[in-house]
Amino acid sequence: MLMIYSGTAIKPITATEITNENAHLDSTINNIPAHNFTSACSATGSSKAQDSNPLDNMGKVEIVASGFIATEGPVWHQTSNSILFSDIPGNTIYAVNSKTHSLSKIRTPSNTANGLALNVDGKLLAAEQASRTITQMDLLSNKVSAFISTFDYKGKPRAFNSPNDIAVHANGNVYFTDPPFGLQGRESELGFNGVFVRTPDGKIKLLKQFEMRQKPNGIIFNPDQSILYLAVSHDESAPILAFDVDSDGNLSNQREFVKGQNNDGMAIDKQGNLYVANRTGLRVWSKTGQYWGLIKLPQNIRTTNCAFGDEKMDTLYITNRSPNLYAVKFNTVGHQ
Repeated sequence: MLMIYSGTAIKPITATEITNENAHLDSTINNIPAHNFTSACSATGSSKAQDSNPLDNMGKVEIVASGFIATEGPVWHQTSNSILFSDIPGNTIYAVNSKTHSLSKIRTPSNTANGLALNVDGKLLAAEQASRTITQMDLLSNKVSAFISTFDYKGKPRAFNSPNDIAVHANGNVYFTDPPFGLQGRESELGFNGVFVRTPDGKIKLLKQFEMRQKPNGIIFNPDQSILYLAVSHDESAPILAFDVDSDGNLSNQREFVKGQNNDGMAIDKQGNLYVANRTGLRVWSKTGQYWGLIKLPQNIRTTNCAFGDEKMDTLYITNRSPNLYAVKFNTVGHQ
């Protein structure tokens, strides 16, 4: 089992332990291909300053764990030296210890949790598709409780569509995206997709509203939290937006950072290079928007998200639509 906090083991948690219990609804991803590869990698792209390209001298993409359906939401947990991630259709949150390579179930069922993050108190936030909420889990006691449940809109509390990805500011603000991916035929009570923030006093504010066909997805801060990046998903072409962030966590100066395709979850390194998961692999841009290249998985498996981890924060873990969790070593240092 994964060991966290003073040697206390994290045990699998059941739905009956959730404080604000919600109905469990099926959420599946259809036609996910299965592949068995031990390692493979290719990176393509060019730059004017090769010595700054984080893809230079990167390692091989390797399998670190297997047996999943489609993984998402990776987040590094330094205390346990483990990468935590979700298997959405598998309805489970897992952990892989980077030293022992042991695989543990952190929470099952997970209400088809998608994006994960650690808040300023070290609790695990989970964006749940089935419950349409964000919960928080104390990794010592295994207690799961409500954190973000509904949004007051037009005079009444309404369910979110399908909370997807989460970014936590140092001041305690929790930013999250709410696209329609997990509705699975259920009606949207809001009638729009959005980006929201929950402030430490528990208030929830709508920051940006999208039409239902526009799908906000990955969300992440740059290392000094002066910029917030927002990935918008579209089958052909869609922007990655950037916003300035002040010391109180307020957003301003919306602009298009780069154009992407099927943009999903993101990671960032300490130099500000942005790693964006999409249908064809991980696309990497510098903090100025210079395109560095593409990291591919075997047979162009669709990537869903990524996060840096390990003792030196130099390993990028890659979730995807295959039975495998992948990772690759870099000469750069990642940021979380």
